[in-house]
Amino acid sequence: MKNRFTLGTVWILILGIGVFSCSSDQEKQARIRLEQARNLYHGGQLETAMQLLDSIQIWYPDQFGIVGKALKLQDSVAYDYHIQLIRSASVMLDSLEPGVKLLSKNFRWIPGKAGQPGMYEHKRQTVRNSWNRTFLKVNINDRGEMWLTSHYYGKEWIDHFCIKVYHRDHYIFSDTIPLSNPWNRKVQDMDDKWETIDFREGTDNGVIGFIVDHNDEPLKVRFTGKKFYYIVMEKFDRLAVKEGYELAQVLSEIYQLKQTIKRNQKAIRLLRTRQVSSDTIIRNQYQHEKTTDSLNLPDSRSSDTPDSGS
Repeated sequence: MKNRFTLGTVWILILGIGVFSCSSDQEKQARIRLEQARNLYHGGQLETAMQLLDSIQIWYPDQFGIVGKALKLQDSVAYDYHIQLIRSASVMLDSLEPGVKLLSKNFRWIPGKAGQPGMYEHKRQTVRNSWNRTFLKVNINDRGEMWLTSHYYGKEWIDHFCIKVYHRDHYIFSDTIPLSNPWNRKVQDMDDKWETIDFREGTDNGVIGFIVDHNDEPLKVRFTGKKFYYIVMEKFDRLAVKEGYELAQVLSEIYQLKQTIKRNQKAIRLLRTRQVSSDTIIRNQYQHEKTTDSLNLPDSRSSDTPDSGS
C-alpha cells in the first residue's frame, strides 16, 4: 500500500509539473503576442494589431491577466482606428464635394420629403418642358441611386412593359415590368394618355450603360407592349443620361463616405460609454473601500471576518 501511495504521489507531481509547464508556456506565448500587438499599435498598423489582440482572447482565454490587458489595449487601438477611418473619409469627402457642383450644373435639386432623399432632375427633362413628349428620363437621388423612367405620351394606350434601345446591330432590352407592377403607371386627362415605367433596382438591365457607351450614336427606343412605339432619342436626352451617370457615381461615393463616418462616430461613442462605465465601477469601488476604512469596519469580502458564533 505504501508503495502504491508513493507511486500515485509521483504521478500526481509529474502531472502537476506538466500542467504548470503548459500553463507557463501559454502565458509566455500570450505575453509575446501582446507585446507584438503593442508594437504594431505604436507603429500605426492598427488593423493588424486589432486582429492580433482578438487572437489572444481566442487562443489564451485562461490567461485572465493578459486577456484583460489585451482588452484594454484593444479599446485604445479601436479608438485610434475609428479616428483614422473618419479622417481618411473626411479627406476624400472634401475632395469629392466640389465635383458635385460642377457635375450637377445641368440639374435642379428637389428636396425630399421627410425621411426621403432629395432628387436631381435634368433641366431638359422637367415636367414643364417634357409633359407632351415620349422619352427616357434619368433619375438620381442624393444617395447616388440612379434609374431610368420610360415616358410615353399619346392619344391611345400601348400598354408597354419593357423597352429596347438599339442602333444598327447593337441593342439591349430592359427587364419586363408587368402592367400590374406599381412601377408601371398610367394616367389619362381627356384624350391625353401617359404611361411611365420606373426601371429601378437594376431592372433597366444595362440600358443606362448602353446609352452611356453609345452616347454619340443616334439611338432608337422601342416601347414594347400590346402595341409598339418608336422614337429616336434626342441628343440632349442621351447627354442627360450620361451626365446623370457621372453625377450618380460621385453622389454614391459621397454617400458611402458619409455612412462610413457615421458608423465610426457611433463606434467611438460606444467606446467612450464603455470607458465611462468602467471608470464609474472603479470609482465606486474606491469610494466603498475608502468609506469602509474610515469607519474601521471589516471588509465583508475578507476571509478573516470572525464567525458570529465565536
